[in-house]
Amino acid sequence: MQPQRGPAFPLALQSWALGSDAAMRDEFSPKVKDTAGRRVALRCSNPVCGRVTSGPQEDPFSAVSLGVAAHITAASEGGPRYDASLTVEQRTSHENVIWLCQSCAKLVDSDVQRYDVATLVEWKRGAEARAAVDLEHHFAAVDSGFSRVVSLMPNLIAEMSEDLSQFPLRREFVLLQKNWVYWNKGNELVYYFDDHPDLRDKIRILENHDLVTEISYNNVERFIFSEKLAVYLAT
Repeated sequence: MQPQRGPAFPLALQSWALGSDAAMRDEFSPKVKDTAGRRVALRCSNPVCGRVTSGPQEDPFSAVSLGVAAHITAASEGGPRYDASLTVEQRTSHENVIWLCQSCAKLVDSDVQRYDVATLVEWKRGAEARAAVDLEHHFAAVDSGFSRVVSLMPNLIAEMSEDLSQFPLRREFVLLQKNWVYWNKGNELVYYFDDHPDLRDKIRILENHDLVTEISYNNVERFIFSEKLAVYLAT
């Protein structure tokens, strides 16, 4: 006796059921993925990693890629850092993608409390700022120690670069809070604690590399750029 069979399950519905997870993921377009990688020079956006994610294969017509266009907030419900308030367009936009190596992509999705949205957004901004500095300046003329300094404070270096490109003769700068009352001399640059977390520590690192010198007075933290740093930033 042949066993009774239930109603046939349409092939299209079977395919949808088997691939339902993929069907419900809000994936990036090829253009968004490509742009994300190029905006950070195809380097991992994790500031303590920064590895190159693309290079040559043995085949002269091919390349190896270890990069991942990862979601800052997950592509589907239940994923790492999922934000139900986002639309599909927001979830698949440039604002929600970060370029990482495969190892760091796995890392950030394995510990979402440590690697939250704010952290990944900061990584992304820092990686893009580092790439901009690299693009505008020639590292060959600067020692490797300085290139590491840039990687530790890309946003600050980018702002300093913009300032000295606009005012190439200025060398003095001060550190302030935006709500402080300060009577400036008119020829110094200003960097705010509000804009740069750990600003004092970053300036100390520049001091340790003889890139700035402290000349504080009148209860204001005041520094001078070294010519080495000033020329580099203004180039």
